[in-house]
Amino acid sequence: MAMMHDDVFIQEIGSVKKTAFGVAFLILKNTYDCEDAMSAAIVKAYEHRNSLLKRGSFRAWFLRILRNEAYTILRERRRVLETDEIPDSPQPFPDTAQALDLHAALMRLNADQRNLLYLKEQGYSLEEIAAVLQVPVGTVKSRISRAKDALRTILEENEDA
Repeated sequence: MAMMHDDVFIQEIGSVKKTAFGVAFLILKNTYDCEDAMSAAIVKAYEHRNSLLKRGSFRAWFLRILRNEAYTILRERRRVLETDEIPDSPQPFPDTAQALDLHAALMRLNADQRNLLYLKEQGYSLEEIAAVLQVPVGTVKSRISRAKDALRTILEENEDA
């Protein structure tokens, strides 16, 4: 097990930072909580950086840590706030009618479905997504398919309304 130098760690974090923030946002829907989750995940990853066996799996390893931190924050927030008291935050989508329709449809999916579609859109392979979620590749394929079907159904309902 080789020691990961600080400069390599910083480089790896830099390469996954944008995607990681998007993953956290899809779970937490709040920029401030995303920043907290990112900070906690970076600290935890840094503390355990030498336990990573293969450098090539850093992205999946870090995103798994981040998801765990985001869900921890979400659980803590739910204990403190009632669901209808959770503040709105700006959405990272352009202000066009079509994008707003898509955003509204995506928000009707559960967080796991949104994350699957987001990671796929960001170019993650099925194998990488499976490593992040710690499930078999076949499970990832079927979950992505179900998420796409659910999104398609929601969009079709919106067209008919």
